[in-house]
Amino acid sequence: MKNVRHQKVVIAGWIPGAGRRADLIGSLALGVYDGAHLRYAGNVGTGFTEADLRDMAARLAPLAREEAPFDPPAPREVARRAHWVRPALVGEVAFGEWTPDGVLRHPSWRGLRPDKQPREVHREDPG
Repeated sequence: MKNVRHQKVVIAGWIPGAGRRADLIGSLALGVYDGAHLRYAGNVGTGFTEADLRDMAARLAPLAREEAPFDPPAPREVARRAHWVRPALVGEVAFGEWTPDGVLRHPSWRGLRPDKQPREVHREDPG
């Protein structure tokens, strides 16, 4: 039996989709706060319906910004393609485990968490 964990995450950007998702969001760039710093925690691209992705695009559009909100910066391969947003929305993912470098392994989108503020989002399972 697989051990599934849950983690609240801050949405910090998005990566354009490809293939059948070419006109949609492909994945969301996620972060968690470590003190005053928003740390990159990976991307999530599964668990969304097409309607979810269109709704997310509409929510993220007014939050667009030029600079990445992560400190330290996200990996270059993410930063190169990302569209950054002000870290104002909180969501939740299910995932398998944390990698040694602090990235969520196999995250799946569960939904937005409007009951949470971004600064409340910290790594819940130091595992």
